[in-house]
Amino acid sequence: MSLAKRAFTVSSWTLASRVLGLVRDRLWAGALGGSLMLDAFLVAFAVPNLLRNLFGEGALSAAFIPRYVQEREKDPAKAERFAGAVLTRMALGLSLLAALGLAGAAAMMFTGSPKAVVVAAMALPQIPFLIFICIVAIMAGMLNGRRHFWVPAAAPVVLNVCLIATVWMEPEDEAWTLPYAVLVAGILQVLMHVWALARTPGGVPPVVTASTPEIRELRGALVPAVIASSIYQVNALLDSIIAMVFIPGAGAVAFLYFGNRLLQFPMALIGHGVTTAAYPELARRAGEGWASTGDGLREASRLQSYWLLPAAVGLLVTAEPLVRTIYQTGSFGEEGVERTVLVTRMLALALIPITLSKLMVRGFHARRDQRTPMRVSIGMVALNLTTNLLLVTLTPLREAGLALSTAVSSMVGCGIYVVLLRRHGAGTVIDLRGSLRPIAAAAAMGVAVASLLHAWPQPFGHASGMAALRLAVAIAVGGLLYVPLAGTSWLRRPKRGVPAGEDQPSDPAATV
Repeated sequence: MSLAKRAFTVSSWTLASRVLGLVRDRLWAGALGGSLMLDAFLVAFAVPNLLRNLFGEGALSAAFIPRYVQEREKDPAKAERFAGAVLTRMALGLSLLAALGLAGAAAMMFTGSPKAVVVAAMALPQIPFLIFICIVAIMAGMLNGRRHFWVPAAAPVVLNVCLIATVWMEPEDEAWTLPYAVLVAGILQVLMHVWALARTPGGVPPVVTASTPEIRELRGALVPAVIASSIYQVNALLDSIIAMVFIPGAGAVAFLYFGNRLLQFPMALIGHGVTTAAYPELARRAGEGWASTGDGLREASRLQSYWLLPAAVGLLVTAEPLVRTIYQTGSFGEEGVERTVLVTRMLALALIPITLSKLMVRGFHARRDQRTPMRVSIGMVALNLTTNLLLVTLTPLREAGLALSTAVSSMVGCGIYVVLLRRHGAGTVIDLRGSLRPIAAAAAMGVAVASLLHAWPQPFGHASGMAALRLAVAIAVGGLLYVPLAGTSWLRRPKRGVPAGEDQPSDPAATV
């Protein structure tokens, strides 16, 4: 199965999940708006979500997949024992961590701070979720290593269905039921992955308690992988905490979340789909040297960037009708629209650098180099935290300042990864000279769509229905302009044997 087909499988299920996520978010916006209850739930949910990325799909999975794939090529039975040992130790370690988290949340209940008490109450049912979702992440890595992609890609649909099932309750009851829906979703996702593993060659891995050299080597790589893979999630958690502590009133966390969800849609659909599909191949190429890794990164980045360019420009210029279409209902009024639109526009600037950075980090992980991304990530977290505090305290941007900080730090980080990969011998992963035509097409599309929306403003007294019509016309105009102007030659696979980092005379626009 080609990279494009694998990416299509992942992206199709991701699209279904994200559409359900937008439905869920619209229902939340209408029922809870910018309330303290929604702020508290989102902060509480950010903690297990962060730990999932630290110990699951973002870190341990990134370190686990290349080792599992490479071992599987040599000795499949040994690879399954290795996977079983990883799952056994993860289940035990996360159970202990969850117990400590439950004790910490219970202690917060007696702090006397109203916000802290509500957050702690929301966190208590969700903390065990981290056990199940991290186990799911490793099982998903095993399935991807076996070239089975649809079950891991479909699993997030389960979480969204469970959360949507709560919105038909009264708003107060719904808010308190959300954490339990998260827990139920985690259990269902584990069962789903066990079923898929049983149906693929290798079956369900055995329970292994004995330590092995592979486990000890993986343990040594884990801490750098945790730091390197979690930068976006750590920054998002810091953004939520700063928004709750430093921005007066309620709603800042919710508006930041709603804008971030719009960013996540193209980032997951395009970025996650391509990166997930490309990672096993990057792991396979790792033994062939940095030049081969660079070839794999270039192929994946071309596919990503071709669609990320119009997505980023489109998110920037259509933020206003997009936010109105999805969120403007019930308790979500004009103030919420204005603040979320500004957040969304700031985050649109971060779409391309965040997504490409995640892909390039996987290139380092495939080479079992966790320390280089770790050092970059530490610097980016420090930069993001500094700019967060400056923009929130010294400007009137409020939560939009946090979004702008994310854009600045992600651009710096992406540039650093490009330079480091070139120094290692992977070549030019992103060739701006070769991407002039798609960039020009995206810019022309943006000007046309922005002019259309400026000439056709939202009529006073109308909400999401009229906004949806304006958005649909804007998307149609943008699509009709971008694809013919950008062409498809940019997606052409490069000829084998061309040295990494050198331009290809036959098609200088093919390398990105």
